[in-house]
Amino acid sequence: MFKRHILILLLSSSFITFSQTEILNLSKSEKSEFKLDGILSESELNNAVELDVKYEHDPGYNESPSYKTMGYLKYSETFLYVGFRSYKDNVTASIHSRDNPSIYQDDVVMINLDTYGDARNNLGFVSNLYGSQSDGVRVEGTSYTGQGSGWSFSRNFDFESLGRITDFGYEVEFIIPFSEIPFPNGVDQSWKIKLATYYRDINKQGVRARVFSSRQDRENTCQLCQMDHTIVMKDIKIEKGINFLPYVSSNVSGERLNYKDDINYSSPKYNYGVGFNLELNKNLLIEGTINPDFSQVESDETKIDVNSPTAINYPEQRPFFNKGSDLMDYTLDIFYSRSINNPSFASKILNQGKKSRLYVLSAFDEETPYLVPTQFESFSGVGGKSFSNVLRYQNFINSNSQFGLLASNRFYEGNAYGNLFGIDGLFKFSNIWKFEFEFFINSNKEPDSDWIDSNKKFGKYTVALDGEEINGTAFFAQIRRETETWRSYIEYTDLSDGFRSDLGFITTNNLRKYTLWHSYHQFPDKKIIKNYRISLRHDFELNHFDDLARSSFQGYLNFKTIANTDVLYNYEYNFLKSHLNYQFKDFINHWLRVSSRPSNFINFSMSYKFGKDIAYREGKLGMTNNVNFLSELTITDNFRVKPSINYSSIKDLALNKYFFKGFITRLDLRYQFTNEFNLRFISEYNDFSEQFFFQPLISWRPNPDTIFYIGGNQNMIDAFPDYNSPHYRVNKTQLFVKLQYLIKS
Repeated sequence: MFKRHILILLLSSSFITFSQTEILNLSKSEKSEFKLDGILSESELNNAVELDVKYEHDPGYNESPSYKTMGYLKYSETFLYVGFRSYKDNVTASIHSRDNPSIYQDDVVMINLDTYGDARNNLGFVSNLYGSQSDGVRVEGTSYTGQGSGWSFSRNFDFESLGRITDFGYEVEFIIPFSEIPFPNGVDQSWKIKLATYYRDINKQGVRARVFSSRQDRENTCQLCQMDHTIVMKDIKIEKGINFLPYVSSNVSGERLNYKDDINYSSPKYNYGVGFNLELNKNLLIEGTINPDFSQVESDETKIDVNSPTAINYPEQRPFFNKGSDLMDYTLDIFYSRSINNPSFASKILNQGKKSRLYVLSAFDEETPYLVPTQFESFSGVGGKSFSNVLRYQNFINSNSQFGLLASNRFYEGNAYGNLFGIDGLFKFSNIWKFEFEFFINSNKEPDSDWIDSNKKFGKYTVALDGEEINGTAFFAQIRRETETWRSYIEYTDLSDGFRSDLGFITTNNLRKYTLWHSYHQFPDKKIIKNYRISLRHDFELNHFDDLARSSFQGYLNFKTIANTDVLYNYEYNFLKSHLNYQFKDFINHWLRVSSRPSNFINFSMSYKFGKDIAYREGKLGMTNNVNFLSELTITDNFRVKPSINYSSIKDLALNKYFFKGFITRLDLRYQFTNEFNLRFISEYNDFSEQFFFQPLISWRPNPDTIFYIGGNQNMIDAFPDYNSPHYRVNKTQLFVKLQYLIKS
């Protein structure tokens, strides 16, 4: 009976609707009337629909902004045209490479599109007056800000933008080709739209202001539904074709074993391959790649893992996985595209209709990562060949309700496999109530191999890969209530001791975790305090034998003040925290983060954690000090300096010695000649490994897919087997070059 009531409640939620939007019938013009030069000309503005960007949402609440901004909308048969005029003095803008986060410190304008009208995702297009761009896709998130806000910036749309400084402020214009974005089939289209501008408001003590063309309701859990306008375009042209992406790359590596040796270079290595992209219609896309080169232009920033009991992951930066990544946005990390490590062939099928979408991924991997999770720690290794498949289906009842299915499998040599099946759903009972869940079942047979060297056990299983058959389940559920003042959620996570996802990043299991969150929000928008939040959180975790593993209470204070400064303080009281056979009770730690941009020249963020924490490799409690500092200096419109340092230590409570202590410092120097062409130097010193890393790079990127770069990696040490040098000297070196060119047909 209880299950029947829940089912009726979930189904009835699908009939809840949001407010109707205003219809904007756009004027169609010939392509020859548009010229992307940063100037809103008379022909471009003739018969354009005007849209006022007039609702400040942060720090104000649907109030009039300090500066006026107008949007102008038209279209041709092949693209959407949007122009902005912002009436503002003290305009801030610099030249950035694509998707550089620094662009959000400038005055920028933004276009948000919901082309299906059901809040399945939100397409974002951002530019400053120099035509520097960023873009992304946002899906319904599981938290208010940050990582769980639903934004993914890995998707790269090929659109054009350019602007200029004027006597009244600045102008920016966009051309967004219809061929670049997903929308339903048909020559007549209706899309929801929201225009926005972000800027540093001198009239409000330098705080960053966000202003939209739509009113925003803080008592509405569906942020993607809040678009007050729908644009209508008739008789557009849907261009179909096949694109090819060939590449050629080469690298040469060298190594010095002893201090007095010369560097011994290997023979140059050459690689080539091709990708293709076939759009059969606006609903069906087939993408494939043969012998892909998944090397990254951006080097991963090294993370401190000396005290991490589990493996750590890095964000995806490889272009092939960009399209469709929003379909794989799960709270549980059951899909991690970097688990496909070195594929010889990979393909994708994306099918997106009015009420559903489908994602199919297949890949042959030459070097396969393998991850074994346990209750407190994880074990990883890299093995041989495998073949992987992912099938993902989502159905959208309307803006308030959606459900999905997932099936993934990986087959290894030697009859080993890893299968995963699951369902998920999202339901909004009203504006303020939202419920979501995920449920998965796995069936695995391990390889019989030496990929992981360990004699440890968990439950009835061994960590070593010895051909065991392992089955498990996972369940996640969250119910959330949001009003302007009070925001709360209850969350439950259950992972059995046999749960794992071979194509995911599951690092722990054998847990039942409960989380209760309650927060109080206020938005005074005064001179000193712009807004603040007080939050309370309680977590407690048991294993599947009902033994209490962890229990903690946290209190948060977060406020925004002058000079665009955001302060967050976290107090954590640990009633119990277990690790392996150790239990630690009643200890406290604190965490403080400050981020600020006091001027156009500098922005910085700093975090400091102190108190007591566990030294996992020692199995003891100690005094911790963690400091992270990151700054960015805008020397000129083209040149930026970005230094950072991460320090971490834990000191023995009884003895005057450290379990570990060290730091990683990094310096990023970039000169951006144009939006497409830049010179970059990255240097990094790792005190834990006592190594110095240096990477120069020249890069040219005229569109998201075409790229040419040449650079190198230099690794230096001061301790060789035959000599401890007073100076650092190269022990490993690599030079590389790559040309990748998009051919459209």
